[in-house]
Amino acid sequence: MKQLRGMSLIIAAATLFGFMPIWTKQAYATGLSISEISFLRFGLAAVMIRIAMHYRRIDSRVRKQQIRPLFLSIFIGYIATNLTLSLSYKYISSGIATSLHYLFPVIIMLLAYFIYHEKLNCYKWMALVISLTGIYLVASPGGSNFSLRGVTLAISSAVFFVIYVLLINHHQLKKMDSLVLAFYSCLISSLVFLIFILMRGNWSMMLPITLKGFFYVTLLSFFCSSMAMIFFIKGVQSIGSINASILSTFEPVVSLVAGIFILDEPLSWQTSMGCIMIISAVILIGYSNLAKDYVTREKANK
Repeated sequence: MKQLRGMSLIIAAATLFGFMPIWTKQAYATGLSISEISFLRFGLAAVMIRIAMHYRRIDSRVRKQQIRPLFLSIFIGYIATNLTLSLSYKYISSGIATSLHYLFPVIIMLLAYFIYHEKLNCYKWMALVISLTGIYLVASPGGSNFSLRGVTLAISSAVFFVIYVLLINHHQLKKMDSLVLAFYSCLISSLVFLIFILMRGNWSMMLPITLKGFFYVTLLSFFCSSMAMIFFIKGVQSIGSINASILSTFEPVVSLVAGIFILDEPLSWQTSMGCIMIISAVILIGYSNLAKDYVTREKANK
């Protein structure tokens, strides 16, 4: 029952995350800029998460030793990831952007190989070849809705997310409650984007935004930045990070389908194959890690 509940939570989180590019593009269409969307989205999400923390009586205090790694993870990882991914939605379709963002397990695998000299089994080599082929199909000019800038931004978001994952694995941040980390990530991100707005002299935020624009930003805040994050954290605690990473590949599938039916985004067979290959590579890496864990447990039981 615990496994089934965990799987359901991860699929629910992946579905909500999958709608993020859709609602972001719809918010763009109301005249809001990326800075304005991010300021409102993260600000509202911070309030929602803080309410959840108060309800669960979670202490929000940060230790002195945690301040430096916390700020590094937010500025270099969290903000940069969200900025590059959100900007990519302006140039390429939702499904393509999300699929390219999901290259981060492949990037982590390559870092482990080149930096830590971790041996790669046949599944991981296959995943590498498949993912590179998928990138070629998606990024080639013959693909639908091609934009080199959009492809570069989406892949950059994957790189920044890898940096974020590495930074939040700091031993001091591991002692921090996940909701506290999420709260400060959203709060500081909101303040940073507010500074961007003021520095650029963009005073449109001082005027009332449209009801439709606020509606889409609220959807992003509640479902993508609050509920999805809570579902994902609870799901990982139930079924583990490896199983969660495999089920999370449902996210780009949702983005692809929603982009076609809601936004009428074009999708050629070449781009479709590329996205499928990237998602398949991520599943293959997850399967390889599961197989490795199974062998390790079997040896330990002997």
